[in-house]
Amino acid sequence: MARASQRQFLVNVQGIPEYFATQTGGEVTAAVSKVWDGGKLQPSTLSAPAETSNLVIGRPYDPQRDQPVIASLRKQVGRLRRTVTKQPTDADLTPIGRPTTYPNSLLVRVNDPELDSSSGDAATFEMEWATDGAA
Repeated sequence: MARASQRQFLVNVQGIPEYFATQTGGEVTAAVSKVWDGGKLQPSTLSAPAETSNLVIGRPYDPQRDQPVIASLRKQVGRLRRTVTKQPTDADLTPIGRPTTYPNSLLVRVNDPELDSSSGDAATFEMEWATDGAA
């Protein structure tokens, strides 16, 4: 059985051309609290409903491809909803199995690439999507 590397995923956003190079977030967690009944030496654990954290996706910046996308997205932060999809692949980037799909995700942040005139590092841009969870 072959193990997968971090690069073996294809992440895309509905309506935005090409794939993204990085993705973080999407953790599913539930807050808990302890309840002590009188006379008990151990608490009971209560849980809130599970929530999914925001997805942050990014890619190396291509001015011709990405600047029009960034300009359009800036005007739609807090309103634009799209499906974000994460597809596992094999080493040749051929899709395997079913993708993880986050429908109706809400754009909550978009940023321009950071800059440093003394750096040769790749410029990247990111966007953040609030999600109700995977479908």
